[in-house]
Amino acid sequence: MEDSTGEFLNLAKIQSSNSTIKITEADADTIAEIQTLLNKTSLYTGKVDGIAGDLTQKAFAQFKESVWLDSPELLGPTTAAALLEIAEGHKAVDEQNQKLTPLPTSTLGTKTGRAMKLVTGVTVYQNELIVPGIPLTWGEFTKGCDPERAPESRNIINNMMKTAQGFGKIRDKYGSPIAVTSGYRPPAVNRRIGGASRSQHIQGLAIDIYPADGNFGRLMEICRASDCTGLGRGMHRGFIHCDWRPGGRVVFNYP
Repeated sequence: MEDSTGEFLNLAKIQSSNSTIKITEADADTIAEIQTLLNKTSLYTGKVDGIAGDLTQKAFAQFKESVWLDSPELLGPTTAAALLEIAEGHKAVDEQNQKLTPLPTSTLGTKTGRAMKLVTGVTVYQNELIVPGIPLTWGEFTKGCDPERAPESRNIINNMMKTAQGFGKIRDKYGSPIAVTSGYRPPAVNRRIGGASRSQHIQGLAIDIYPADGNFGRLMEICRASDCTGLGRGMHRGFIHCDWRPGGRVVFNYP
């Protein structure tokens, strides 16, 4: 998928700044970028004219509400980051939509199943826990210890452990089984399945999950209150995306 976020230089500049302004105070080029992006979501249907009129302000407020951001009239780094996620072009790939069953407790955490040798020289197993005490296995994170999805560096392994720890907090709060549809996706795999070009899955920092009992509303609230910094609303597709990217919280939707 082509990375198109470079087209929106003004929003990128706001994202990297510490400043917040009212949308009515933004310059015409910035407003045009906002209108272009909101047009992609169908929230804004007017002309891309760089004018923060009533239609633009209404669409901007609706967008902020849809991603749980307060202050409907303000544009700052977090809002700019959320808008740029539209440019990233998130879409659900097939594996995110799969319905899987959480592992039975009889095999969870055992050194059984397919083996995979890590770059550290350590061999791990499909049903082995990534982090002791947290119900997330190497197999769940790498599609059954698929050799194509073996973590490519120590940094990726550390990121996977960080994600497992974040998942563990969510799982503890939820209190019942959560299944994983997509975890680590090396660049070649991510490209092949049509993942976003800057996906946090590539870094081992993302996981797509769904509740075995089907209570998406409750799981979403727990994810929202968690320490994840990237939250993708894919409930209508059958999953919730959580990631632990550097920086502030970003919330985005899947079409």
